Amino acid sequence: MDSLQLALSQVPVFQSAGEEELRAIAAVATRQKLEAGMVLFCAGDTGDALYVVESGNIKISRITAEGKERILRILGQGEVIGEMALFDEEPRSADAVAMGDTLLIRLPKAEFLKILETVPQLAIRLLAVLAARLRMMNEKLEDLTFLDARRRIARLLVDLAGGWYEQHEDPDAVTLKLKLTHEEMAALVGTSRETVSRVLGEFQETGTIYVAERVVHIRKWNELKKLVETG
Repeated sequence: MDSLQLALSQVPVFQSAGEEELRAIAAVATRQKLEAGMVLFCAGDTGDALYVVESGNIKISRITAEGKERILRILGQGEVIGEMALFDEEPRSADAVAMGDTLLIRLPKAEFLKILETVPQLAIRLLAVLAARLRMMNEKLEDLTFLDARRRIARLLVDLAGGWYEQHEDPDAVTLKLKLTHEEMAALVGTSRETVSRVLGEFQETGTIYVAERVVHIRKWNELKKLVETG
């Protein structure tokens, strides 16, 4: 099993594929490296490929009518990008930008669709990815409608801890591995940078978190999670 095939076998969406199918996928795949700030694609571009994050992080965002960035999601290792392009002929709906050194696996649309025709389980898994992201967007809309900024920021920290974290011996302590600026956090939760700074400062004063060099250390995980669940 070559390195591309091995990497693909560890991606959740491809775990239903057998060795022969993985070999076929790896045969049409190529690797693509991006440095921090490099653009993978922009809204309006032709959707000609599916991507898998092998390492690093990709920020998916849109620019609002007011010219502000709105971050829709941040994708990490094992997650797929551009799956919508497989199921329609519409252009890309958002911008995709590397947040640091990032390694991607590129699967060209035409060749990958031929493989999907022979392995329908993969198509079902990709549809599940689409459904999960639609559900996530609905939850974000609900948050914007019903949660104040303080709880939205707490929800963001809890959600980030679900994917990028380092657990400590203390079960109530978690360190987030993904470094975000206050501006990026604001773009994720739909508020201002000043509000993010103020709320994080309040969380630090109560000892709920500690922030150093953009690294968030959650000291009272259960308290933060309770805030999200009960307000």
